[in-house]
Amino acid sequence: MDQLYMLRAFVAAAQHRSFSKAAASLGVTTGSISKAIAKLEASIQTRVLHRTTRSVTLTEEAQSYYVSCCRLLEELDEANRRITREREVDSGKLRLAVHPTLIGDTFSQFLSGYRAIAPNVNLVVSIHEGVVNLYNGQFDMAILPPHQVEQSAVIRRTLFKSPRMLAASPDYLARFGMPGCAADLTGHFLLLPSQSRQHNSNYVQMIEDGEPVQVIPASSMDGNDVLLGAAALAGAGIAELPEAMAREDLAKGKLIPVLPGCALSDSEVEICLFYAHRELLPARFRTFVDFCTEFFRRDNVSRRTRLVDTRAQAAYAAAMTTGPSPERATSTNACMALDT
Repeated sequence: MDQLYMLRAFVAAAQHRSFSKAAASLGVTTGSISKAIAKLEASIQTRVLHRTTRSVTLTEEAQSYYVSCCRLLEELDEANRRITREREVDSGKLRLAVHPTLIGDTFSQFLSGYRAIAPNVNLVVSIHEGVVNLYNGQFDMAILPPHQVEQSAVIRRTLFKSPRMLAASPDYLARFGMPGCAADLTGHFLLLPSQSRQHNSNYVQMIEDGEPVQVIPASSMDGNDVLLGAAALAGAGIAELPEAMAREDLAKGKLIPVLPGCALSDSEVEICLFYAHRELLPARFRTFVDFCTEFFRRDNVSRRTRLVDTRAQAAYAAAMTTGPSPERATSTNACMALDT
């Protein structure tokens, strides 16, 4: 029998001076109260109550024990009430791991919106590229690609999926020209995701209008998406980036889409919200989950609209291209050889 229940039965019987009234206060049977007190006395080897047909009273030996039990149960009940209240209040700390590709104006709007509805939450955001375990106490939640979260028993909610695209700065394209097909990329400096080159080879496998194409770039740089995005903005070359990451710079004209029908793969970048438990979430966690899913749902609708505009912009830019600049003349032979 649960020792805590035995203590509650003892205190109730002493307070009510009746087993039947104690049973009624705890919502149990009189026999259950009698059995609990008998087990308590056996466990501490001391009689705690005098029983008569008319009343129940404390023994002399149990006087101080009763006071201690009352204090212990009152403290426990208060602790239970306190933790219940805290669970229902939007306050406390929320430790969030976020993938670096999310950082930008949209994520700033996300943080501002959440802070507006949960001002008492201590939100701690960590930019994280490694694998996250939500059970080791370091993070409460994560907004990351699926492969970066140890997913045993965690809850996963997809926030968005983003295709990858090629983009470059206006300055780079003004100097080196807009490529008209995948073969033209041979003469450009390509900014590529890590592991994009085929093993033990110099070529890059690409998809152009649904068909596989091999491109051998004269020069290239490998790195993560954040590094490649920064290099593209600096005019270093043509980068393959997640559309969701590049869209703000596309909208501002800092990047221009290149070959909208061409990419290194036809796969999408998936970003998900992860958290460890579905049941008994504190209020601050429930509020964050609801706000996060609704924010990105609305953002996805807006992003699809902007993606159509971006592709129209790319088609227009390609149509306006009159030909390669003098600086790209040396790549003509390589492009022709690849075309044949």
